[in-house]
Amino acid sequence: MGVISEILFCEPTATGQMGAAMLHLLVWAFITNYQHGVMACVNAWVKRQPWYSTVQENFKDDEVQKVYDFPDPGFNYITFIATIIHHGCAGLLMSLGMFFNQPWLWRHGMMCEVAGMDVLDAIKIAHVKYFPPGTHPTSLFMKSNLFAPLMFFHHSVGICVGIPVNLYFSEIHAFQMFGLMTLGFPAVCLTPSLVVKTLDAKQYANAIFANRVYLLLTFGLGSRAIYHFPAAWYCFLHVAYSPIGSWSVLLPFTWALLAMSAFNLMILGIQLQGVYDDGRHLLGWSAAPAKSSPSSMFDFVAHVSAKRRLTHVYVACKTVTWARRASLTVKKRNSVVAVPCQEAE
Repeated sequence: MGVISEILFCEPTATGQMGAAMLHLLVWAFITNYQHGVMACVNAWVKRQPWYSTVQENFKDDEVQKVYDFPDPGFNYITFIATIIHHGCAGLLMSLGMFFNQPWLWRHGMMCEVAGMDVLDAIKIAHVKYFPPGTHPTSLFMKSNLFAPLMFFHHSVGICVGIPVNLYFSEIHAFQMFGLMTLGFPAVCLTPSLVVKTLDAKQYANAIFANRVYLLLTFGLGSRAIYHFPAAWYCFLHVAYSPIGSWSVLLPFTWALLAMSAFNLMILGIQLQGVYDDGRHLLGWSAAPAKSSPSSMFDFVAHVSAKRRLTHVYVACKTVTWARRASLTVKKRNSVVAVPCQEAE
């Protein structure tokens, strides 16, 4: 009973964490199974709805559809529902843990991300890569060459920060709130989109623009910028100055915060551009509205794959700068070599 108790209560021990991770891996593998699991039922239900044809039309020319090329454009909406289910379950468990002062519930919420998404996605990607065609819809997501590296970039956050926090800091309110805002609050931000995405894009252009602004204010600016950076810095300092702030804890924690901060800046930049483009369209200053507003990792990968615009992030700007400098250096060297050749002639 001791081992079972450690797993069920997601105790901050090696046995408790590994056991709880395996439990969540199995549960979320069933939930996200589009052939026989929960998402298969969701998929069938959505396709029976009278507004599904509108959803298909809305996604027909979307950049997400252009990258992944789903046989049914409406499948983009199904994957969006899966994103909300994931964030909603994680947020619910974390909220209950904080409200009833039961850290084990909060730790299970964190496991929804670590095992139920990060580890599970890694397994699905490996399955597609080494045993094609692999699982659906991961096999379709892999049509983008950027899917695997960007998913690794994103999911490394949960693995690097989730386990250390579960082991050492899950009873501290600041860490609990940070986890809730990161994992649970997106469900609040994205839920109105469930309705908006079923509306005719031309007839309800104002509602779609309002939802885009709402996403920018609550998700891009509110939780992922205004709240994130001060809270992340506070948590980092707490880890750095804590008795267990060794390199084995501090290094993965630092990487996780840097990676997540970069991802948040990318999302913010893309959402700002989307609001700007949509606003210009509503004012009659441009011919076409923005194609999409990334609200999930799949949307984000598609956006980057379609436009290759990573310049929203400082890191990407530095990469371009370095490449430019390298190019200029090569040109200078070539010119130096060319001058003696011309003199020799």
